[in-house]
Amino acid sequence: MSYESRGYNRSRHEGGGRYRRGSGGHHGGGGPRYRDDRRPYRRPYDREPSPQNDDVDDIEVRLKGLIVKIGDKISPELEVNLNKMKNILDNDYAKYPDTVQSTMKACISEIPAKAPVYGSLMGLLNVSNNDLVARLMTDFNNLMQETVSSCDWFKLKQLIRFYGELTNANVITSAAYCNLLNDLLAVLEEPHLLRRRADSAVYIVLSTLPWSGKTLSESNFEDLNQILKKIELYLQQRKESDAVDLLQQYHGDDSVSNQDSLAHIWELIQQLQNNGWNVDVLPKPYRWFRQEFEAATQHEIPRLELPAHSDTSIYCTPTRILNLLMDENKQSVGHLPDHMSLNYFILQDVIVDTLHIFESNRKECAKYLMGIPNSFEPGHFESSSSLQSADRMDEDEAGWSLPDLLFEVIIAQMLALPSAPYRQVFYSCILMELCRADTANFPRALGRGVKVMFERLPNMDAECVYRLWCWFSHHLSNFGFQWDWDAWKDALSLDPLHPQLCFIRETLEKEIRLSYYERIKSIIPEAFRSVIPSAAPAPDFKYKNPEDPLHQSAKTMIENMRAKKTVEEIRAILDKIKEDQASQGISEEEQNSAAREVFLHSLLLVGSKSFSHVLNVVERYLEVMRYVNSTPEARLHTVQVVASFWKNNTQFLGIILDKLLNYRVVDPTSVIAWVFEADQLTNAGRSYPWEILKNTLNKVVSRVVQVKSKLESFQNLHTANQARRAEEPTTEMAQAEAQQELDTLRIVENSLAIVTREEKEVFMVVYQKFVHVLQEMLVSYSAQSIDPNQNWTYWWVLGWYREVLRLYFKECTGFMTTLESIVFTPDIDHRITGVFQEIRSLSQTFSSTV
Repeated sequence: MSYESRGYNRSRHEGGGRYRRGSGGHHGGGGPRYRDDRRPYRRPYDREPSPQNDDVDDIEVRLKGLIVKIGDKISPELEVNLNKMKNILDNDYAKYPDTVQSTMKACISEIPAKAPVYGSLMGLLNVSNNDLVARLMTDFNNLMQETVSSCDWFKLKQLIRFYGELTNANVITSAAYCNLLNDLLAVLEEPHLLRRRADSAVYIVLSTLPWSGKTLSESNFEDLNQILKKIELYLQQRKESDAVDLLQQYHGDDSVSNQDSLAHIWELIQQLQNNGWNVDVLPKPYRWFRQEFEAATQHEIPRLELPAHSDTSIYCTPTRILNLLMDENKQSVGHLPDHMSLNYFILQDVIVDTLHIFESNRKECAKYLMGIPNSFEPGHFESSSSLQSADRMDEDEAGWSLPDLLFEVIIAQMLALPSAPYRQVFYSCILMELCRADTANFPRALGRGVKVMFERLPNMDAECVYRLWCWFSHHLSNFGFQWDWDAWKDALSLDPLHPQLCFIRETLEKEIRLSYYERIKSIIPEAFRSVIPSAAPAPDFKYKNPEDPLHQSAKTMIENMRAKKTVEEIRAILDKIKEDQASQGISEEEQNSAAREVFLHSLLLVGSKSFSHVLNVVERYLEVMRYVNSTPEARLHTVQVVASFWKNNTQFLGIILDKLLNYRVVDPTSVIAWVFEADQLTNAGRSYPWEILKNTLNKVVSRVVQVKSKLESFQNLHTANQARRAEEPTTEMAQAEAQQELDTLRIVENSLAIVTREEKEVFMVVYQKFVHVLQEMLVSYSAQSIDPNQNWTYWWVLGWYREVLRLYFKECTGFMTTLESIVFTPDIDHRITGVFQEIRSLSQTFSSTV
């Protein structure tokens, strides 16, 4: 990009003008992001100009655009452009100080790969206009202090990286920057240091050293060495996590490294130190102006004091590596950096940072991701023409493939365990946007990646297999459901519970949900129709046969429900059914069961037309539903009846059970008991039983969270009111008000005790069920001399057992000892208790001190 003398005589649509509406090009501000209350806001360089003073506003918008776009591509031309941008800011900063300051602050914290560009720009400004830089540094320092005060560890990482580039540009001294790093590492000296907190500080320092280590080693070797020694001492005291295998996407795969992520980064930094801190992939524009920078006056930066840990602190952690794209020798393919190399870590770190920053704007996120090669030294990535070449894989000298790299890093994020940083739909949307942004190359990379993962599904964690088929079905639904199914034809002959066949079946079932049965049936090859139902999803009404003894009773019930008869009239029909049953000598328990089943099948049939229909009929006869579900046995029977009615439409089954839980018609224990029935275990490789189980557990956990939040709110209110009352004369009304608040607090505290106890009981039941089922399987296999690892039912149940333990380990932290003494006893097979011990280790790691 080149500038005219003032940079403002381009058309509005050519440059900064498009930032005005947030639609911009590469590195162009983006669309709306969201505050905590989900109301959209725009970045400082995206906001609409006021209708007044249009000429001034237009210049400001263009100025913002120039600042944002500077260094969009690392090339020799950048040296000239930086000087021209420096001249523009020299001339016009005084006219638009707020515009420049707000835009610069946004850029250094929201465009992570361009830190070297903005650092060098600050260096040039510092040479020509030291006072201007002093004012900007005041703003940056205030932003740093605000970031630290708000415990925003992610933004702190971006700012620390930028300050390292200011060191490269001689805007701040290397001694001051080392003090900044030492202030961050001061957490290592805290008493009872939380491991997560220390790891976050060390990770931030290590991740920024590749960008500034060369300058620090040349100008302040002693201070840099002391920083590295502090980190080395900490890592020696800190043991690597014993639970790393539990967090791996693949199990039993020798191509996957079990190394702790922080230990891996430390090894990379040690290698970099031995290599003279030379990182060829990172741009170093400051080298063009080294002589100019040496003559400039440097600026002070404040010392940092990190706030103490709080329960709301969200720490910054490195992303685990997913070795996805490998050749037959299990080596990284030639068109990706070595997975264990520093280059891969740097690129992965920038991609993950970009995903975080643009999480609320998938279109702008895709643009930034596609532009990542432009932010690094030229010659490392393949060109678009090379990517499209048929014989590219034979070219030993070809560069890295951006589509393959992006797909691998995004999938690694989506499959992160125990949970992904963002909702799965975000990753799905990003991958779709990348396919649309690079139609020639990205879909091919995605196809390669999917086929590689499909081959390795038997070694993948069960939860990751589940996430993949959820994503893949959603992805195909946005591209006409087109896929090369014939490539997977051999999988059709596998065991019905083999992960590959389960992947195909569940993908197609979810596609039917996202479209309709006949369309999916017509699209897939005929051989694949055997894995989908023979008919479209529909209810299975038990009493449709006129010969059934209860057919007439069900018909009467349905007619009355459709006529919206009263609760009393419906109960009268139930009483009549029980009377007829009693006259035949049937026991009272069977009478109740028959009446309940007729009622439920009739209600579900009346409501089967749509989701809103079933909600209306449930709410109309909620009193009757609670009446026929007054015992644990009745509630379990209700779950069984609903499951039978909707066995051909598992989506509706999950929705109905969710609503019955909300209405307290059934309870979590009854749903859990149903999930672990023998009939359901034959469906261990299906989505719906485990989705229903996790949804049930989420509701239990959510109740505890809600009551805790309510209690905290009341406690804060009471504390504030007490402080106010202390400053006022005591009155009878004030005392009554205080007593009322205390009574409310006691009520909520009692509620919290109740829901916490219920949560513990539910998790105890779940783990008892898992242990019982797995133990029975292992005993049976042992008696038959069968290797359990060759049985796919065991593979799935063990996988879901691992997932439930892993997903809810925080909720179970308070009663791990109880679980060990009651559920995971010494007589249980070590393959079952071994997973629990890993979970204990994970729990201890999460809350451990160093």
